[in-house]
Amino acid sequence: MNHRVISLKYRPQDFDDLTGQSHVVLSLKGAIKSGKIGHAFLFAGPRGVGKTTTARIFAKSLNCIEGPTIHPCQKCQACREIALSRSIDVVEIDGASNRGIDEIRNLREAVGYAPLHSQHKVYIIDEVHMLTPEAFNALLKTLEEPPPSVIFIFATTNPVKIPQTILSRCERFVFKRLSVAEISTRLKSIAAKENLEITSKALHYIAVRADGSVRDGESLLEQLSSFVEGKITEEDVFKLIGFLGSEFYAGLIQHILQKGYADVLRVLNKGIENGADPLEIYRGLVDYLRAALLVSSQLPEEFLDLSADEVGKIRSMELSREKVMGMLEVLLGSEDLIKRSMNARVAIELLLCQLIRSIDKVPVQKNEGCRGDIKEEMLKILQMQSPKLAAIVHNSSIKKEGKTIAIAAENDFAQKQLLHSKGMLEIILKKLLREDCTLRVNIADEVKKENNLEDTIRVLFDGEEVR
Repeated sequence: MNHRVISLKYRPQDFDDLTGQSHVVLSLKGAIKSGKIGHAFLFAGPRGVGKTTTARIFAKSLNCIEGPTIHPCQKCQACREIALSRSIDVVEIDGASNRGIDEIRNLREAVGYAPLHSQHKVYIIDEVHMLTPEAFNALLKTLEEPPPSVIFIFATTNPVKIPQTILSRCERFVFKRLSVAEISTRLKSIAAKENLEITSKALHYIAVRADGSVRDGESLLEQLSSFVEGKITEEDVFKLIGFLGSEFYAGLIQHILQKGYADVLRVLNKGIENGADPLEIYRGLVDYLRAALLVSSQLPEEFLDLSADEVGKIRSMELSREKVMGMLEVLLGSEDLIKRSMNARVAIELLLCQLIRSIDKVPVQKNEGCRGDIKEEMLKILQMQSPKLAAIVHNSSIKKEGKTIAIAAENDFAQKQLLHSKGMLEIILKKLLREDCTLRVNIADEVKKENNLEDTIRVLFDGEEVR
């Protein structure tokens, strides 16, 4: 008997078998039950999350001998032919290789013929965004007024490339990226059916590496089942696919915080020697720091694609939100360098050394809630919003006195400009200090002495007090 790969062998054949797309399933079931079935559907979402599989199940539900039904019998001729991709009435078209106007013209001619054995003629066009503009225009009229028995299902990973004229004629369903827990659960079920021994950590890391795609996770499990004799462990996952676990990144960050240049480079190069690509290490480090940012922001654990042990490890590290944000800024600012470098290994070594140097420059959260130097932080914002006001603040002195911020302007003109923008400045300070504050604007003491006579005359004749 010919071997069938796991992704095909365990491809869902019923709506209830689909993983993680309950919102789509609920809507399609409702349409079938009510009999309100549209003539054009758009399934959009990342790779390997079940778009084409759902399209087949939907076609099967419509054409089953007992249908339309939400539970196709799987035994009638229509169900068996659709499952084997042999149905004359359910046509699957690859949009990438049939993207021209001639192919769409042929489709338009075929649409006019009634289904041979089924109730509906279903056209499933995969990666529909690859069609040319001319092909989309040729499809438009047919899509707008198709024969009653014809249904179009478009699948795409890039819906933004589809013309609005096409989108407006479709019922759109967005397929979500699957969580690590959802992929792990499905892989565990498949492993049990295949009599594969595999640790929970290995399943977790396969699911992490799958990056939201069930199909990618199934392909990795297939590969591991051929590679490993006996029980599959997380070490096998790391060796086979050059993937590094969270312990690697935790150790790397710990050495970065301790400013151990030699240790950082040693750990990095050990990971590369074990088969990890420098770009993959870069992405893994960014993902780990993102997880650390979410943990430091006190997000509930269900929002994190992390195990309880990984969350506990991050919490035990001295990683404030400001430090994590600072490191992420450095990493993301060098993304092009890593991607385009002729020598990615040297590039990531340099980047990690820069990351160590940046630790001292990361603003530390003070007890009073201020992020680093108030004046420097204000200038960063004002240089974008009002360069003129930024110049005035640059030449002024700023002190924090409890919940009051005192600004000493260099002259009378500067004082008036600051008072005129007092509301905007208080909003900026509130964001920086993360608390309510009051702004007080004075003129510097040395300037007050020089202008003492001028101030006295202003009070006597104009009645204007000096603030």
